[in-house]
Amino acid sequence: MSFLLILSTGLYLAFILYIIAGLFRHNEQPITSTEETPFVSVVIAARNEEQNLPDLIQDLVNQEYPLDKLEVIIVDDRSTDSTPTILTEATENFAFIKQIRVDDRSVDMTPKKHALNLGINASKGEVIVSTDADCRVGKLWVSSMAYSVVQQGGISVGYSKIAGESFFEQVQRVDFLGIIAANAGVGGWGQFWSGSGQNLAYKKSDFEAIDGFEWVKDKPSGDDMYLVQSISKLKSGVINIDPNSFVTTSAVQSLREFMNQRTRWSSNSRVNARQNHLFFAFLFSAFLCNTTILLSFLFGHAWFFAFSMKFILEGCVIFLGGKLFDTKVNPLVYFAWAFAQPVYIPVVGLMGLQNQFTWKT
Repeated sequence: MSFLLILSTGLYLAFILYIIAGLFRHNEQPITSTEETPFVSVVIAARNEEQNLPDLIQDLVNQEYPLDKLEVIIVDDRSTDSTPTILTEATENFAFIKQIRVDDRSVDMTPKKHALNLGINASKGEVIVSTDADCRVGKLWVSSMAYSVVQQGGISVGYSKIAGESFFEQVQRVDFLGIIAANAGVGGWGQFWSGSGQNLAYKKSDFEAIDGFEWVKDKPSGDDMYLVQSISKLKSGVINIDPNSFVTTSAVQSLREFMNQRTRWSSNSRVNARQNHLFFAFLFSAFLCNTTILLSFLFGHAWFFAFSMKFILEGCVIFLGGKLFDTKVNPLVYFAWAFAQPVYIPVVGLMGLQNQFTWKT
């Protein structure tokens, strides 16, 4: 057990050091406008989002981007609440907002991918910018994301901050910040492993060049990760650290929802094994490190040194990421999160392999 603990911890911490070094390679300069102002299509999939859509629509109306260069396409994916009514009112009041209604499930593509695919195919924009219906965006969000694609090419991966100040909400914010910071760290070295569909931008021509979602059309999640990996290989990528590009999203309200969400994300590991071997190795090392620390603790083996090194280096990632993405981290919240890792990572990893999660159908 001691040998496995040393081996797994050493491998994982080598990845963490690589991530920390990459975080120092980012140039903290805001995205500025360019001579080229591309036509932008904001594409959003929505299902039963009556509580969230009014705020998001108002945020989109407030965008400081030329309206003759902007369209918003919201795809109503079989909603049974007042989402259709909200969208109809929006399209009547604002000519640049359009809606697409999905009445039936696709026979060969999972629902959210099908909705996004319809929206992207119907779009007129050179640049596609996407977020989720439960997010909030700033008035310069479209500008920052679109110009980063024009300046850098490839795909722009934006930051999404989980809102809320309860202890549980702060733990979720730290957990998601860790994921985004790790991605930013490898991004500093020109590697692009993942991103969140809550904040992405890319050229429509690049989406078409990778055959859209064709290669992952039957997977229940992972459309964002697939886009980031595929387009960055085709062209390039950028981690957008301009504060104007940041979005916020709501936290889940229960531990059960949290575990279900993280399990859904971890279910993509089999795709990672085929798509990006280095990313899969990192995820596997994290799983193995946390599992061996947990088992060493349960069976009375030496675990404290391995956990302490992990605690310190992961803390560097979290707090450097917090600085990069303007997100304050409460040390007590980080402490609680760090002690939960050796339990939560193995559990969601194993559940993800067995697809033990639920999703909107």
